Amino acid sequence: MKKKVYTILGFDCANCAAKTEAHLNNNESITYARIDFASNRLYVTYTNEELSIDELLAIIKEVETDEIVIKEATGLEIKKTSLFDKKMWINLGRIIATIVIILVGELVFKDDPNLAIGKIILYTCGIGLISYEIFYKVFNRIFHKQNPVDEYLLILISIIGAFVLAIIDVKNGEPGDLKEGIMVVLLFQIGKIFESIATNKSKQAVMSAVNVRVEYANKLKGGELTPIRPEDLLVGDFILVKAGEIIPIDGKVIDGNAYIDKSSLTGEYIPELANEGDEVYGGCLVKEGTITIKVTKEYKDSTVAKIINLISSSGERKTKADQFITKFARLYTPIVCLVSFLYILIAGFVTKSWNESVYRGLEILVISCPCAIVISVPLAYFSALGLASKHGIVIKGTNYFDELNKMKKLITDKTGTLTHGSFEVREIVSVNCSEDELLDTLYAAECLSNHPIGKAICHGKNLKKIAAEQTDFIEFPGLGNITNYKGSTILAGSSKLLDKYKIASSFVEKAGTIIHVAKDNNYLGYVVLSDELKEDAQPMVDLLHSEGVEIVLLTGDNEENTQEICTKLGIDRWHSNLLPEDKTKILESEMSDKFAVAYIGDGINDAPSIIRSDIGIAMGGIGSDAAVENADIVIMNDDPAKVYDALKISRMARKTSLFNIIFSLLVKITVSILAVTLKEELPMVVAVISDTGLTVAMVLHSLLLLFRKVKRTKLKQALK
Repeated sequence: MKKKVYTILGFDCANCAAKTEAHLNNNESITYARIDFASNRLYVTYTNEELSIDELLAIIKEVETDEIVIKEATGLEIKKTSLFDKKMWINLGRIIATIVIILVGELVFKDDPNLAIGKIILYTCGIGLISYEIFYKVFNRIFHKQNPVDEYLLILISIIGAFVLAIIDVKNGEPGDLKEGIMVVLLFQIGKIFESIATNKSKQAVMSAVNVRVEYANKLKGGELTPIRPEDLLVGDFILVKAGEIIPIDGKVIDGNAYIDKSSLTGEYIPELANEGDEVYGGCLVKEGTITIKVTKEYKDSTVAKIINLISSSGERKTKADQFITKFARLYTPIVCLVSFLYILIAGFVTKSWNESVYRGLEILVISCPCAIVISVPLAYFSALGLASKHGIVIKGTNYFDELNKMKKLITDKTGTLTHGSFEVREIVSVNCSEDELLDTLYAAECLSNHPIGKAICHGKNLKKIAAEQTDFIEFPGLGNITNYKGSTILAGSSKLLDKYKIASSFVEKAGTIIHVAKDNNYLGYVVLSDELKEDAQPMVDLLHSEGVEIVLLTGDNEENTQEICTKLGIDRWHSNLLPEDKTKILESEMSDKFAVAYIGDGINDAPSIIRSDIGIAMGGIGSDAAVENADIVIMNDDPAKVYDALKISRMARKTSLFNIIFSLLVKITVSILAVTLKEELPMVVAVISDTGLTVAMVLHSLLLLFRKVKRTKLKQALK
């Protein structure tokens, strides 16, 4: 099976996109299809051979009459949505022309019964002008034997009903006013324009929140600056970035210094000073200073490209609310048609006033269009993705909001997650050798290691010569290293590593990380390293406890150090002296069918556990390939309390979507009841506003989620 992501444009409503999605899923060449109306993305998993874009369009045209455009998504940018497109301008012209027709009809023909036929002909032309695509859509679906039941069918039935009522009036010697019929479509089209503007504005707001891409970079060559697209930069190129400009691509500062605002990636608004030799990342803003950067990654591999790709692809998986809406829309509209038809029959036979019964029944159809729900609910979750990205949290799919809402247990790593991971040698204890010999042997064992402990031990030491003389270097995850240096076999790591090679070591009961050292089967001693807790470790524990989330610590550190940290933070339970595979086993034993279990780690040694958990969360994702690839949620800075922020955002999204569903249904049910119970007929304009007006209101309500603040008020209460 092969997955493809496309940019898809042209749908005028979310309901049309949902119908097209269902049709694609019925195609034998496609295993899975998903259209994300909010981000204009089409996700397709093919059964065998990949279909061409023309073949996809041919399948879509079987159910969709709008002019659909499909392009392969590059993943390097998020397409901006225009507020007004060609179709909207055409519709605006039709609306103006129809209003002119109404004015002519009212001024010339008035209510003279002798001119009724002429007025009907004029208004029929007006209806044809304002609603020809509605007729085409419905009859095209019928012609292709597709389910025609949607909002366009509801409006079409209302038009035909109004036309029939007018003809009956003419036969009875009355003026036969088609104004109500033409007003239904006119207000529907006006509402559609406002709906499109609101939806496009929402898309623009969300995209601007997550799109940190710049259009060009200033390439420095031979003392001259040349504007160039970031995609065309090569590793080793030099670029100049001045104050007020966004860094276009990942690189290393080779000249100058500047204060860098990383808030677009991490959500942290305090600028950091970048000096010569420091790594900088695309998407960050230079607040003050000028720097020359040497490109270290191609654009497609850069941090900003990966983040944009992740966010723009996050609509592939549906939330449960989305899944509900898809099923809801399929059942809701046919039920509404049936209810309207039954009302007309029952009320007509009971009251004998068929004209009034038909009119009120048509109002039920107009009121009950499902667009307010179908559009606003997915948009609420899409806005939540934008809000999360503003806080430096990348969530790979809207479906993970469901898992976050079910989270009752967080299993966490220690090093790099709750602690800084920047170790310092606090104590040196040599046995049968000098401290210098112990340290030299330790440097030889750790100089090739990529583990934070190894890097900390060798930090600031020039060990290139020693590293070049290593042979047979092996790194055992969770245990330590073994290497051959100048003919001697050297081991450095935990007591378990020495036990594995049957080398006796000292029993140490001290807070900190203990690294034992042996050479040629002789024990040389150990060093004690300390690692400080992050400032946000305590807030994470307090905030999650306030939400009823249990916290379990899994670490390869010793029992004494683990107990000290857990007691200080108030962590519920812990397991120490673990290997990576031990963490995965314990994680599996902690998982439950009743709630979701999240695992948070640094995205490197914790990759198996991150993948296995219900919600895999990677810390410090900025610049970390492993974190981006393995995790479901990536926290772009080192703040563990962002887990709470992600939880709160997920709950905001759920509350917003539930409000949209419940409020929309209540409004529609209430107006429908009024339409059939009031003595005076409810004006059709009210029915139209309860459809398109409500849709605009619900879309804007979903958009407001993007501007909400995540408050940590429960932390203040806990501290009191």
